[in-house]
Amino acid sequence: MDKTIEKIEHLNIALIGVGSLLAWASGLMHVPSFLLGGALMHVNFWLLKKVVRTTLSPAEGRMGKKTRAALWFSAKGVLFLLFLSALFIRYPIQAGSFTVGASLLLLACVIVSLPGLRTNPGEEIYTGE
Repeated sequence: MDKTIEKIEHLNIALIGVGSLLAWASGLMHVPSFLLGGALMHVNFWLLKKVVRTTLSPAEGRMGKKTRAALWFSAKGVLFLLFLSALFIRYPIQAGSFTVGASLLLLACVIVSLPGLRTNPGEEIYTGE
């Protein structure tokens, strides 16, 4: 059964790919900034999914769920710090293109949540493992 979170991730990747091709073909956006915005939001969303699923799942293996959740949350912090350091180094990011790329995740969430796109009528937005 395909879960809603995975649908959002797959659609977001597809939107980033299509948007990159359109941006490159039209020349209207700075493609590296667009890709950076889309990739940053996608990785952030993936890490957030890991934090939530680790916190809500029963503890397995040697590492407890608190330790695993702390590791995933630390990875989110490192990602944020890497992005801030890129800004301080003055990486040439164009704000408009970055914003469009970062907004694709929100667009993917809205599209997947439309009633006609759910495979099961009672499917929830989050289906925990």
